[in-house]
Amino acid sequence: MFGYVTVCKNALSEQGLKTFKAYYCGLCKAIGKRCSQSARLGLSYDITFLAIVLSSVCKNEISMKDKKCVLHPIRENICVENDTALNYAADMGVILTYLKLLDDWNDDKSIKALFSMLLFANGVRKAKKHYPREYESIRKCLDELSRLEKNNCKEIDETADCFARILEILFTPDFIEDEDKKRILAWLGYNIGRWIYIIDAYNDLEKDVKKNDYNTFKAKYEDKNAQEIKDTIREDLYTSMTFTLENAASAYNLLEIYKNKEVLDNIMYVALKTKQKSILGESNESL
Repeated sequence: MFGYVTVCKNALSEQGLKTFKAYYCGLCKAIGKRCSQSARLGLSYDITFLAIVLSSVCKNEISMKDKKCVLHPIRENICVENDTALNYAADMGVILTYLKLLDDWNDDKSIKALFSMLLFANGVRKAKKHYPREYESIRKCLDELSRLEKNNCKEIDETADCFARILEILFTPDFIEDEDKKRILAWLGYNIGRWIYIIDAYNDLEKDVKKNDYNTFKAKYEDKNAQEIKDTIREDLYTSMTFTLENAASAYNLLEIYKNKEVLDNIMYVALKTKQKSILGESNESL
């Protein structure tokens, strides 16, 4: 995934940061155990957020244990283990990473994507077996997104909607049985997905213009350079993305959070806004 959804460390207590790291490390372990060791390359902060949200709306207590880390073999890290939400997020992360690589290969015949797909092949086979419905639903959304990109779609709402629906799928697993809770999680996931796609498109604009890769903003303002495009869209985009974050926060406020509230409050109310400001800069309205 993209890595935009993470905590703001400066506004988080030591215990809160410890909890976030325990989910992150636990997710890494779960990917290795459930899918494959090479599939750990798909570990991301965004999927960690998914794991924490879904874990936190369930009443069950989590188990944490000190475990050895491959990257840091001398010390042990605290990891969340045997958590339904964590295991689900591990599979979803592998599925999404693999399908994105497959999409890159189909579009560009990227050797890098092909090589990476081989590393994920065994892992995605297992994840797909666990969650065949989710696999097919995500694949269809990515196929639709690929079609829009090939047609040089100029409307960010259309392309962002495809990715937002993927996050909506991820945030509504079958083990969440309460339909009202599922609807709230769907709206939360949709808006987080929309925000991720748009901020990534904005952040990658210079690179995409330089490489002549698809970017919705580049397609719409094809007669402008990257900086001119950013200057044109920044203010309206800031308003739109702030509204999207407010929608996500409104959904989050409706959820009953049984654990990890400090971590989730940090992400929803501080970290996402901080990340947006760091990439888009301050809105003129706030100056």
